Amino acid sequence: MRLRLMVLRQAALSALVSFAPVLPCAALQSAATSAATAPSAPPTILRLNAQAEVETFFGTVLKSGPNFVLSDSATKSKYTLDDSREASHYVEMAVKVVGTLDETRNVIHVESIQRIG
Repeated sequence: MRLRLMVLRQAALSALVSFAPVLPCAALQSAATSAATAPSAPPTILRLNAQAEVETFFGTVLKSGPNFVLSDSATKSKYTLDDSREASHYVEMAVKVVGTLDETRNVIHVESIQRIG
């Protein structure tokens, strides 16, 4: 059974190579080697900036529809705060927010909120 499986794998690889576009021999060897040595676990997706940098933001917490935002009057920016429960305690107050900024969604992932002034 094991021998038959190896023969089938070899036949499948040969068929794949015969239908593949013409590649330099080194590229075929590299592809065959990486396929043969690849782990059986699913591949992991590598993320750039896997760990976002913790930053400090200053501004006023405001209610905006169902969300709470940090309004920074100095830069005229508004950021949605992802911790509505914590932010709800500081509406209309000047605060310091420590967290990470998701620039694509304009959301601060809150680690802490502290009243200032």
